[in-house]
Amino acid sequence: MAAVLKKRALAEYNKSFQDGPSSKKLHLVKKPLIGSSAAAFVGLLEKCKSSDEALQLLLRISDCLQFQESDVEEAIKKLSEHFQSEEESVVRVKILWLFCDIGLECPGANLNNLIDETIHLIKNETSHKVIAQGIATLLKLGNKLSEDKILMTRLVTVARDNLKDTSHQVKCRCLQLISELYPICPEPDRTAEMITEANVIIKLLGDYSNAEDARVRCEAFQSLLTLHERGLTLSVDLYDPVCAALSDDYEIVREVALKLVWLLGNKYPENTVTLQDGETTMRLVDDAFIRICSAVNDLCMQVRALSCSLLGTTRAVSDRFLLQTLDKQLMSNMKKKRTAHERGAELVRSGAWASGRRWADDAPGQLLEQAAVQLLPGGAAGAFVHGLEDEFMEVRTAAVEAICQLSMENPVFATTSLDFLVDMFNDEIEDVRLRAIDSLTRISHHIELREDQLEIILGALEDYSMDVREGLHRMLGSCTVASKTCLEMCIDKILENLKRYPQDKRSTFRCVQQMGSKHATLVLPLTTRLLGVHPFFDMPEPDVEDPAYMCVLILVLNAAQHCSTMLPLFEQHTVKHYTYLRDTMPHLVPPLPIGDTQQSRSEKNEAEIDDSAVRRFFDSVLQHIDNVTLSTSVRLKMLQSAEEQLNKLSEMEPMVSGAANFTALFARCVLSLHAALHASAPPAHALQQLATDCLRLQHQFSGVSEQESACVSQLALRVTAARLAGARAAHHAAALTHQAELLDRLLASAGVEPDPFTIAVFQQLSLSGDHKPAALARAIQPLLLSAPLPTIPRPNLKIRMCSASIIEPATDNDTVLRFCAGLIAGVALEAEVVRVRDPHALRVRVAYPDTRVHALVPPRDHLRPLDHTNTNDDGTQNVRLLTKVLISHGVWTEPCGVDISVCLAVEEGGGRDAAPLIELCKPVRVTVAPKPIKRGI
Repeated sequence: MAAVLKKRALAEYNKSFQDGPSSKKLHLVKKPLIGSSAAAFVGLLEKCKSSDEALQLLLRISDCLQFQESDVEEAIKKLSEHFQSEEESVVRVKILWLFCDIGLECPGANLNNLIDETIHLIKNETSHKVIAQGIATLLKLGNKLSEDKILMTRLVTVARDNLKDTSHQVKCRCLQLISELYPICPEPDRTAEMITEANVIIKLLGDYSNAEDARVRCEAFQSLLTLHERGLTLSVDLYDPVCAALSDDYEIVREVALKLVWLLGNKYPENTVTLQDGETTMRLVDDAFIRICSAVNDLCMQVRALSCSLLGTTRAVSDRFLLQTLDKQLMSNMKKKRTAHERGAELVRSGAWASGRRWADDAPGQLLEQAAVQLLPGGAAGAFVHGLEDEFMEVRTAAVEAICQLSMENPVFATTSLDFLVDMFNDEIEDVRLRAIDSLTRISHHIELREDQLEIILGALEDYSMDVREGLHRMLGSCTVASKTCLEMCIDKILENLKRYPQDKRSTFRCVQQMGSKHATLVLPLTTRLLGVHPFFDMPEPDVEDPAYMCVLILVLNAAQHCSTMLPLFEQHTVKHYTYLRDTMPHLVPPLPIGDTQQSRSEKNEAEIDDSAVRRFFDSVLQHIDNVTLSTSVRLKMLQSAEEQLNKLSEMEPMVSGAANFTALFARCVLSLHAALHASAPPAHALQQLATDCLRLQHQFSGVSEQESACVSQLALRVTAARLAGARAAHHAAALTHQAELLDRLLASAGVEPDPFTIAVFQQLSLSGDHKPAALARAIQPLLLSAPLPTIPRPNLKIRMCSASIIEPATDNDTVLRFCAGLIAGVALEAEVVRVRDPHALRVRVAYPDTRVHALVPPRDHLRPLDHTNTNDDGTQNVRLLTKVLISHGVWTEPCGVDISVCLAVEEGGGRDAAPLIELCKPVRVTVAPKPIKRGI
């Protein structure tokens, strides 16, 4: 692209112009620049009279950092000379900053020379800021040469020498350089000398964790973490000094110390540590867990949130410590600590007063040290309770997530923490409620819901947020309830909530489907009540279109597949309704041995399809189309018949509808192209529709092989050539050239031989680099007319088609939307899109009666994954679009229809127009009546 632009620019500057009858020609030539602008600025440094002028000049150099390769070394030399003569530290800092930028961005820079020059300049430097910037420059340049072990060792030595500096900035930079550039060999290749040197480095960094400045202490601990991430093993001896840092006065130190405690606890879980009493021993991971629990009561919110997050990722913790995090009783070393009031009350109850009969029975108790008395609970006692009751949302969210992670691996902890997670359903923040709902869904295989818990959960179903309600539906569908009463409570509340929020119908259907499958034995005693079966009287037949009755049917029918004794309880109309639901919603209703045929048509459709039979059908349909001995008219008739048969196959066999639709659409394009080429004047709208169909073949189908893509691209090349022959426009010629370039690369990668027309187009385009549209159209038109019919690709049963279905607004909606002309009205849109490659390419197309068309981009948070299937085997996604379509227009004399559809925006890359749209569904018409604004009072 850069070469093309350069060629275009040179062509513009070398044009010849003729003015009037004179024969003289004006030849404009762009003069080349002598040197680069940045190099010219560097040359002006020696003329600066003050440090301010030098700083301004350096800033301009930094803004236009473009050097020619021959100027880089000279520029570095001049910058270095000015550094040595400059008195202001700010200017020297900027020069070292420029060294870093030149080394990283300029292609001709020698990084080794820059590093040597930087080391030389900061060797005798006295300014702390300049030394810190020099170390930062060495760090960034050294990261580019990390394979050079000798250089890395030299840089580490420079950093160790500058660690003696009194500035915290210099120390922090040096510690960072040591941790990131210290050469670390793979563990099998390490010698004893390397291990000793590594231990020296770890000890050096550990020593600086006792520095006076908190920023240096924080950087020392962070450097240890960086060394561990790079593969260096940290010693368990660091545990004690790191634990001491947990009581540091500064939160930045406590935060990074927490990470180190967690790291060492998970790395050496079975090591033992001795507690303060000098006798009790404990596993290292348990002690680390208790210390992290203590940080839940930290004064800093970030430390509390981090400690909760680390608790969830601590593994191999003993159950007694895990369970203690959910109990707020005062504990000390896992022993119950009684308050003074409790001890006095026990003494009164026992009647053991000082009578003088026993020696020293009223002597004072043991003298306690002041530091040993804790007024607040410490250790693991109630850590998660404190986290869930924290005032900040970040801490509560981290605590919920940590409880979920620990519960997934420990069923006992999951059962104990259930009440706490259920209580979080009443949190004031929606994100916390959603996290609690999602956590309960993930641990559903460990828990069983009781009545008191269900009361809180079902109360949250009235939440105004659709995300919360749908999350609760997923959670109820995945959980197990304890009794028939619990199930009855769930069903009644779900049906009641469905009347309040009818838009939740689909997620409710999936919820009751899973509930019925999980609770077949509990649904059995409720079947007669749910279906309204009376032992003596014939009850009226319910309306099968009623959402509440459909929920009951889905629940009962999914339970019946696991409980055969339920089938004789069904009335005759229930069996008929089962057949209807089985045909209309096969993904929600399972196959059951009831009805006249014992197996519905939908079940036969969903049965495993014999690939060989379908392939034989495809071959029989397409066997004579590519026979060149037949006349073109006969082949076209056969192609039209094949299109009709493939369309019928796509309706009958949903599993191969993608392949059938792909081949039928390809056949339709061939027929339309032949008709357009042999017409006296090919209509523009027919060619436009052909181009849209080619885009559908390229972007609406997934699972297409490279060979099939090559066939589609060759067909698209013919369509583009036909549009050029019909319109003879410049953008059509550019599109043809762009299409040919893409097709050339595709044919080479797929290993497909081009057809005769493609070869002829390639030859025509290669004759001259520049073609005028009219001349190119005259050369292409006879090639189009003489070219044989395109080859129909062989059937590929893995092809799937992207499609959309609009649920709301309904197609039969007769309500007129009235609003003031010129203002905006919102129409609620709910659509489901299946097998889309890039959900962010979806658009909402709004077509007005005056032929104006708007393509609206839905916000990203309005695209939600579908519950039943989020992703597919071919990498495509299934999404649900919930958005508001904004409609606005002037005054109309009478209500008219506005068409709303879901489309896919595709980028052609060869034209100037906006991205074309591919409709994924039929438009839904909404009747709109903009009314005039009333004037006056």
